[in-house]
Amino acid sequence: MSEIRTGEPTEPRYESKAITVELNPYLERTLTTHFLAVGYHNRTVGTTRLDVAGRGMNVGRALHALGVPTHAIVLIGVDATGRAYEALLAEEQFPITVLRRSGLTRNNIVIKDTGLNNETVILEDSDGVTLDDLRIVSDTLIQLINPGDMVVFAGGLPASVPTDAYAGLIEVAQRAGAKVAINAGGGEALEQALPAGPDVIYLTRTELEGLFNVPVRAYEDVLYCAQQLHQRGAHRVLVSMPRRMDALLVTDEGAWMADQPQVDLGTRSGQAEALVAGYLAARRQGDPPEVALRLAAAAAAYTVAHVGADFGSRHDIEPYYAETVIIPIHSADDLPKPEPPGLDEE
Repeated sequence: MSEIRTGEPTEPRYESKAITVELNPYLERTLTTHFLAVGYHNRTVGTTRLDVAGRGMNVGRALHALGVPTHAIVLIGVDATGRAYEALLAEEQFPITVLRRSGLTRNNIVIKDTGLNNETVILEDSDGVTLDDLRIVSDTLIQLINPGDMVVFAGGLPASVPTDAYAGLIEVAQRAGAKVAINAGGGEALEQALPAGPDVIYLTRTELEGLFNVPVRAYEDVLYCAQQLHQRGAHRVLVSMPRRMDALLVTDEGAWMADQPQVDLGTRSGQAEALVAGYLAARRQGDPPEVALRLAAAAAAYTVAHVGADFGSRHDIEPYYAETVIIPIHSADDLPKPEPPGLDEE
């Protein structure tokens, strides 16, 4: 285990912080081309980005950009990609604890096609994560958590890891006095985490479909599924609906929808992570849920307006915050109409 400390000293121990956990990281290379021709040579246009990524790492970077004291835990393979990933972490300006493991680290590619205005994503799988690795992650959490901290678990689990891994780690975090936000990529891992009563669940509309195994297309469908998750143990449910950059929040206090005007699309990398980071940043300073949702939607809009996993500061996202409208939802009748067709591009 090693720790990279860069930039300013860490915040005093008595100030609450966010701890993000990344079990399945990947290097993300973002290329831009004009009219991608499959099977032929293609030249890039503009600047190619190389980001340390994974949903947990992205949330950490987004929280730090918004001024939240943040500490990331990253489980990295000792292969060439893992070594490159660790080298790039030195550029991040917040504390990061690196846990090394055997096996492969993912290396994903995003191709932004400016001619057809779409993006192609090529995904790798990782391997080599063991139960011993998870125990080291658990021990590291216990060492880092102070009561009142927020722990964020994000992203799908590596294929070799049991689906109840997040459930066990949530219990560890809660026993140490932390609040918990989780994504888990939807599916069985999130299903098994629900009984632990996480403070925040955030997920995309497509992940709702995978979790409920039904089509989730209209706003009414999204609202119904979010309310079901709330009833099953999640105190707050935050859903990203990417086509129009909308977002829905269901809490004990009520439900709200963020209506974000269409922005010029860069890439969708980091959209859900920026959304939850904005929400957590606002709630940390005591803002009510509807204000937190507005900041969340603005942070997400900034990210998708840029190419690559680019996260904005509070100053950066101000123009998007000004344009975001929050709609209180008392029933399905309050949802915007007509619903946009095909809320299925994520």
